Amino acid sequence: MTLHNENFIAIDYETANSSYLSACALGVSVVIEGKVTETFATYIKPPKEFAEFDQFNMVIHGIKPADVKGAPTFDDIWKRVESFTSKYELPIACHYSGFDIRVTQALLKHYEKEFSDIKFYDTYTIARKLWPHLINHKLDTLAETFGIDLNHHDASSDAEACAEIALKQMRELNKSSLSDVAENYGYKLGLLTMSGLKTMSDSKNYGSQHSRSSNIKSSSKDVLPNMNVNVGSDLYGKNIVFTGALTSMERSEAIQRAVNNGAVVQSGVSKKTDLIIVGVSDFIDFKNGKKTQKLKDAETLSQAGSGISLIDEEDFLRVTI
Repeated sequence: MTLHNENFIAIDYETANSSYLSACALGVSVVIEGKVTETFATYIKPPKEFAEFDQFNMVIHGIKPADVKGAPTFDDIWKRVESFTSKYELPIACHYSGFDIRVTQALLKHYEKEFSDIKFYDTYTIARKLWPHLINHKLDTLAETFGIDLNHHDASSDAEACAEIALKQMRELNKSSLSDVAENYGYKLGLLTMSGLKTMSDSKNYGSQHSRSSNIKSSSKDVLPNMNVNVGSDLYGKNIVFTGALTSMERSEAIQRAVNNGAVVQSGVSKKTDLIIVGVSDFIDFKNGKKTQKLKDAETLSQAGSGISLIDEEDFLRVTI
């Protein structure tokens, strides 16, 4: 029988606003020989020019400017994280690597930190493959489904839940490492280096970044990217549909953000739809059994094996920063 003795760390960031550099909290959970041995969290004092707190973010995670006033900056915090990643050469697990790893990358670059290559694993990517019957693969939904304790948006709790989900994925597939789990679906672990970033999906679905960028399609509204396309986004190459009112932005801004991240925005749900982005209030209604027509259509297609997944406005912001 396979021994699930992988060593890794799981991380989770909270941000003050839409900038990667506004990270205001970090949670870290350490896994040694298949067991969580330590979990800790710290507030982070963002660089002054990125320290403004958006109301939407504060409502989500409850962190306020006063909480980070005397907090350490990322360059000091990274020393503790690096003591694990470098000393033990541990991979990093996260839920939506397109967010947490890019936050790490941006902060390391901002503080001009030299670092050894970092391998990373995305529990969200694997969850969609391993549990396709779930129409929603959010961290809190997975935690509830599998009986994992979670105080959502507390960075330490999120990090530990991510670690437990990664361990569950190893157990269900009877694999001894995160790398083995990834390879089970044709992926390799993502890699963050001093020269750039390569996601798990890069190793399976695409060739070079140049070829990926040249194949970007416009959305159904013919909105074109107004910046360099984020080819590492979890939305890259995905067909998506919006439903419900958004709290943090107008629909037009959301569509632009989606296209900037390589998504194709559809007006209606179809067999080609990969993701549906649901406004916060509609997502709450959905969990309580009240569904829009788009969500009913998605549920029907999902039950027929189409692989459609739901994310709410909060996670849309995380994957499109």
